[in-house]
Amino acid sequence: MAEQIQYRPADAKRFRSETESEMAQFESRVAEINGLLDELYESGVIRWLKDFTGAMPEISTIALEGMNTPQGRAGFRNLLVLAQQLGRIDPDRLERTLAAAQVGLDKAGEPADENTPYNPPGMTGVFKLMHDKELWSALAPLIAGAKAFSAARREQAEGSEQTETKPEPGET
Repeated sequence: MAEQIQYRPADAKRFRSETESEMAQFESRVAEINGLLDELYESGVIRWLKDFTGAMPEISTIALEGMNTPQGRAGFRNLLVLAQQLGRIDPDRLERTLAAAQVGLDKAGEPADENTPYNPPGMTGVFKLMHDKELWSALAPLIAGAKAFSAARREQAEGSEQTETKPEPGET
């Protein structure tokens, strides 16, 4: 004779505790994704992405036509060189340098008004400026940078002259 099946529907509807915690995490993630999608829709980003992907064939055609010119190839190569050089610079150092340059540009961009005193230093004033420690501490990095730039350009010029005058193998 067959045995009776022991099936309890109430037990079948309960989840294990691990499954319940996983489902709660999943539900919270789905809620976050839905919130993100709502914000993207309300800000118009989704519409822009839809329009952009719809226009992708035309955009890619225009981009490829522009890159298939000597200027496009040179521009792309210049971007690669710039990216390589930026990769060699410490980001914190670059940020400090650009912030200092911004302060300097802001100060240099301030217009002089009629009340700005113009006192030419004269001969004795020039002599005093030659011994002004603050002035030289400000100019020293600029002068050192100009010297390094000039030396590097000179080395590059000498290197390119050597490669231009060097005969190819097999030439006499």
